[in-house]
Amino acid sequence: MPNYDHDKLFARIAEIGRSPDDNTAFTKWLTAQAHLELLRQNATDDELIIYASGEHTFIHAVAVSHDALADPDVNDLLQWSGNPYSFAASYVSGGDGNDVRIEPGRAVNGSRALSGARLLVFARQINGLPGQTRTYFEVVQEYSHLTNIHHYPERHSYCRFDDQGDMEQLVTITGEAADNDVTVVTFKRGPLDEYLAASRSVLVRMFEFTLMRRSEDFSSLRDTPEKVVEQSPIFYRQRIAGSAAYARGVQIIHPSPRSATTVSAMERQRLGHERYVDFWAYDWRNKKVTMISTDPRATTNYFQASENSLPFELSPAFFDPEVLAKYKNDTDKYAIEARSIHCRAAWTLSGYDTNEAGQVHVYICDLRSLPYAEQLYWKSFNQPPKTGISERAWKTDFCGEFVDLVDPLEQVKRVLRAWEKKRTPWWTLRDATSMLRTATPRTGSVDEWAQELKNVAVLVIEGFQIEGIRRRLDEMGLQWNRNEKSLSLLERVLSHGPSSGDDHRLHGLRSVQRIRSKIGSHARGAEAATIVAGAIREHGTYTAHFEELCLTVERELKCIGRAFGAAGEESTQTDSPRGEEEDASV
Repeated sequence: MPNYDHDKLFARIAEIGRSPDDNTAFTKWLTAQAHLELLRQNATDDELIIYASGEHTFIHAVAVSHDALADPDVNDLLQWSGNPYSFAASYVSGGDGNDVRIEPGRAVNGSRALSGARLLVFARQINGLPGQTRTYFEVVQEYSHLTNIHHYPERHSYCRFDDQGDMEQLVTITGEAADNDVTVVTFKRGPLDEYLAASRSVLVRMFEFTLMRRSEDFSSLRDTPEKVVEQSPIFYRQRIAGSAAYARGVQIIHPSPRSATTVSAMERQRLGHERYVDFWAYDWRNKKVTMISTDPRATTNYFQASENSLPFELSPAFFDPEVLAKYKNDTDKYAIEARSIHCRAAWTLSGYDTNEAGQVHVYICDLRSLPYAEQLYWKSFNQPPKTGISERAWKTDFCGEFVDLVDPLEQVKRVLRAWEKKRTPWWTLRDATSMLRTATPRTGSVDEWAQELKNVAVLVIEGFQIEGIRRRLDEMGLQWNRNEKSLSLLERVLSHGPSSGDDHRLHGLRSVQRIRSKIGSHARGAEAATIVAGAIREHGTYTAHFEELCLTVERELKCIGRAFGAAGEESTQTDSPRGEEEDASV
């Protein structure tokens, strides 16, 4: 849907485009003061009108070299003629040989100063389709590429993801349908200012407001003298006679004063000069807990260490595990893997892990890669260390050793990935995002624990294919009941498979299913309370219970794989070392 600021402008353009019934209001409306005031106010807004058309309204903005308007000639500017229905290029023939050549189109004619103007949007029309002609708008490719925007028809916008992974509407369009009286195209101010400042350009809005009642005669304007009004940065020609009027002119809009700062900020970002945050971290080089900034100048590395006594950039900062909740609760935007978090089209946080005390730890150099707002978010969960970093992080990041992945949930996913790769007939990955959506709970929240077990159930149990399991039972000559669900059918296979024993029940998978049904529901009864209490009593934390249950599920999946004639395992996966040569005891 269009953004809020665009909607307000669309509504206002539609409102001032309606001729009032009251004669006093109509007389005032003919002066076009409401229309001109809209232009003045919008020149400072965060959403700029680039094109607008209606029964009485025409607004069209183009980019013009700053030098071409250094000393504007008002009479020349007012001779403009142009609209967004221009072509970027045309075939032209001529000469004795009747040669054909390509010539670039012109956005504006009639004005010398605007002869080099650049269109920001092109209006395109599709003719020949059943029904009415279809009109749509393209953003000039140069701007699309510089801002990395793409067209999202469902949003009526050209959008990109910002540095927080949120959808940002930079160009918004409404009213393209043929039955709309008003069409409006707006640009977000900040990125447009960057473009204008970088190209040494200004925005020139051409406008014409032809105001009259449909029932009235427009011919009376011919005998009325025209006046030229110069109210810099707006210049226009105007005639008012009886019940008809027009105001036709240009408005020059310079990039806002903040655009210079914006361009400077772009340069600073390119050079790495960002805003930084201080975190409580363990400075293992100087053997103390202290505040360490993510500013690269505040830390050092192995190669520069002899020149200073700064903390190493691999100093770990520690956090309450609740810091991960934000990422787990928005799986469309974030993906959590064993030691990394990805924000769509924006950033990746590598090297995080969880220590024995349940704290999440991240190295200062990895926090540095986050946007400033994201660093502030992590800052709100920052804690002094309760113990050191995880054994896995120690071995891979400091000892340079390869270690087997021992995360129980990752072991489950490993089996499932192998099955998916083999396209097994008894299990399929229903939703590719479910692999990323499922993560180990890290907090003391029963809701997080229940949700993650629900995710496991969706990922694993809902992937079993009943028809494929039944075919396997038929191959084994075993009877089955049509009312039996996947787990019961699998237990029949296991009872006569190569791994059959006294107990062939799927205790782990059934526990996952039971917790999902009893605790995942909105109304939890006494049985749910018993399950929760038992998990804490037997395992101490929800994390420990979840990991133990995943280990059981992994063993059961391997048994199922063998019963169906598949190993159900991928080649051994390991965490690779960071290649850091520093020796430390963290």
